[in-house]
Amino acid sequence: MKEQNGADVNIIPQLDKACGLDMHKDKIIGFISCKDGSGQELKEFGTFTCELKEIKAWLQGHHVEHCLMESTGIYWMSLYAILTEAGISVTVANPTHIKQVPKRKTDRKDAKWLCTLLLNGLVRPSFMPTAEQRILRDHCRSRLFYMRQQNKTQNRLLKILESNNIKLRSVISSIKTKSAMSMIRLLATGVTDKQQLIACALGRVKLKKEGLSKALDGTLAPHHLVQLQMLLQDLDHVAKQLETLETMIVEMTQAHYSVAYECLDSITGIAGKSAQIILSEAGSDMSRFNTADHLTAWCGLAPGNHESAGKRRETSVKKGNPYLKTAIITAAWAAVRVKDSYWRALFERLRKRMRVQKAIVAIARRMLKVVYKTLDTLTHYQEKGIAHFMDLQAKAAMYHRMKQQWPSTE
Repeated sequence: MKEQNGADVNIIPQLDKACGLDMHKDKIIGFISCKDGSGQELKEFGTFTCELKEIKAWLQGHHVEHCLMESTGIYWMSLYAILTEAGISVTVANPTHIKQVPKRKTDRKDAKWLCTLLLNGLVRPSFMPTAEQRILRDHCRSRLFYMRQQNKTQNRLLKILESNNIKLRSVISSIKTKSAMSMIRLLATGVTDKQQLIACALGRVKLKKEGLSKALDGTLAPHHLVQLQMLLQDLDHVAKQLETLETMIVEMTQAHYSVAYECLDSITGIAGKSAQIILSEAGSDMSRFNTADHLTAWCGLAPGNHESAGKRRETSVKKGNPYLKTAIITAAWAAVRVKDSYWRALFERLRKRMRVQKAIVAIARRMLKVVYKTLDTLTHYQEKGIAHFMDLQAKAAMYHRMKQQWPSTE
């Protein structure tokens, strides 16, 4: 049997014996049952590590090889690791896919419902990354956290300067530059000599001495200097953390994803950090996704369907993996800025008939399909440029004219 897109329909086999685990912060309800309803047992456990090991022993004592749990926050992760190490097949499912019957909600009934779904093959497992991918994912997400922290600290630094009329931002493009940071570090130590401060200027900033002289004439008070020193210490700490994370990410990428990383890096708009995020979130094994459309839906870039009485209504994209979604949209913006690229030509055409935000999401969705094909075949992407896009448009127009000229078969 085939779906409309041609992919095989996956029939999940039924099981002879299974267990449903209802996860909470401080307790876990387990229910074991055979397919014919015999051998049922309901038991409650705590969530300390020793009690998680009791769950493992309980399942092994009843010869249970399959269990189902919901992906409730982060509480399922430790038990998942303990059970999988013991050789027990654990299915982690999205809670929205396995909702209980309305008005019949208790923890014990939830555990029985999970067991029933697993026994009858009525649950779809969630995407589970490999051990190496989980490590890379943790590193990439930690890097993102520190990068956001770095931006917040720099914004706070700029706010203190602007509130005291230090107008560096009006003369220098960004306070992140070496020239600006050197001046700020001197200001934080109480230096007010303009010539000493202007001497920190590098490159073309040297040509703006008159503007710098005016911009550095502020009203910093002693307590502002203390705040600047604290923020600079925070920036130095975050920079060291980012350097450590960057080293570990590069090592992990080279050790486990070197070929896939090079293939992704060949795609227009996708650079080193974007490729690392894609590998950490989606992995390099595309067999986990039946088609490219499944990957775009998992990412949250696939348009929804809303059809009733033969009428199709406009819908927005659904929720998906926010880290991968942000990375691929950022890459799409980078790709459409490349002169004479295929992506820029496609973007210019799309923005004529839709909003810019919607057009960039459409570009990101197509780019993610290219990512799927690139990782699936492990081949380098070949940028065909605007000439290829114009050629496709000419062929489409010719086909449309020929179709209009064909005699009607009615």
